Amino acid sequence: MVDLVGAVVALLKADTDIGASAGVRVFGGELPDDETRHMARRAIVLKPSGGVSLTSGSYIEADTQRLDLFAYGATPREAADLLAQAGAVLRPLRRTVSAGVLIHWAQSAGGFLNGREPVTNWPRAWQSFQFLYSLKEV
Repeated sequence: MVDLVGAVVALLKADTDIGASAGVRVFGGELPDDETRHMARRAIVLKPSGGVSLTSGSYIEADTQRLDLFAYGATPREAADLLAQAGAVLRPLRRTVSAGVLIHWAQSAGGFLNGREPVTNWPRAWQSFQFLYSLKEV
């Protein structure tokens, strides 16, 4: 199995603008425990969020996956700016290989939400992106 989340994390970490904003604080799944004590600061977390497969009923060796991108910052505006930077990296993806995963495309799966994390009150912005990717490692 390929790791789409890991591939997208690697893509975002490799981007110079994201690196300048968030450093290496781009994670899959959740913030690591050792990061939480330093919050609220710029960080990105990508989480699979389910949804209907656009390849359902076909026999192609590709699938779609929706990922939620959470961008954190010291302020809601800083979080929204980081989300916009990440979106600018993801939207133009076409047939890109990252961490052994061929990503055919990425696109916004809806608008964004800006506010605060309900439990911690950390500023964050959130948006879903849909990816079409190969199920075979490249």
